[in-house]
Amino acid sequence: MAAFSLQSQVSISRLPKGNTMNNNGLGNLDDLFAAAIDDGLTDDTLDLVVANLNGPTMATAVGVPLDQLATNEVTLAMNIIDMSGSMGPHAADLIHAYNDSYLAAMAHSAAADDILVSTILFNDSVHLLHGYVGLPDAQRLDSQTYNPYGSTALYDAAAGGLANMVLYAQQLRQSGIMVRCIVIVYSDGEDNTSRQRAQDVARTARELLKQEIYTLAYVGFVDGGQPAMGFKTKSKVNSAQQKTQRLADEIGFTEALTAGLDQSELRRIFHMVSLSTVRVSQQSAVPAGIF
Repeated sequence: MAAFSLQSQVSISRLPKGNTMNNNGLGNLDDLFAAAIDDGLTDDTLDLVVANLNGPTMATAVGVPLDQLATNEVTLAMNIIDMSGSMGPHAADLIHAYNDSYLAAMAHSAAADDILVSTILFNDSVHLLHGYVGLPDAQRLDSQTYNPYGSTALYDAAAGGLANMVLYAQQLRQSGIMVRCIVIVYSDGEDNTSRQRAQDVARTARELLKQEIYTLAYVGFVDGGQPAMGFKTKSKVNSAQQKTQRLADEIGFTEALTAGLDQSELRRIFHMVSLSTVRVSQQSAVPAGIF
């Protein structure tokens, strides 16, 4: 085992008392932190994890217990979905698109048994809909679980989601399971209420990408007369795409895509993400681009 740097020892020493063993299924956090350090993670990531240990994304079981996994290769698929007030007019369409074009589409794929999905919803606060579970057990959205209101704590949601994923992925890797990770943030606006900083999320994102098991993507929803889906390319991009790329860059996410908020666009983007997730799960290395 590699020797701890002084900074890394400080990070571990900041673990809140009572969290060394926990009720979220992650086991001994000291061991997970030590293994993370061995795998090359630094204080840029570990500090973010520590800051979110008592947060909403750690409040319940983070993922399927190790003894219930039936595969030695797992793809962790995390969705971080904006539920602020501006999403209200599109709630019903988003619910159907997520349930049918994302969850159901993956459940019928050849990779279904290897994918564990987790979903976070955010407005003023961050809400863990469920930890990493197999597709048959993934909770569907409905009008009770997806009820838009309030403002946009995007940075808090991304920070909590990355912290959650880092620890569960580390637990799986410690147990000899090959892990691939894909995180998709969906939002129609800029952060306006988070306590955590974009630059802290971005530092963690950049470090995780170096491990070459993470794919981090940002979907910027646009309404009204904006064009349908678009990518950042060498050609001229419209203002919606430029804004989406800027928001992705702020949190260190390397993939950026715009999508409309009408029914067909929502179905299309969630289906595209389902296909991308299946493709990631079937490749030995993380692809250069998922869209």
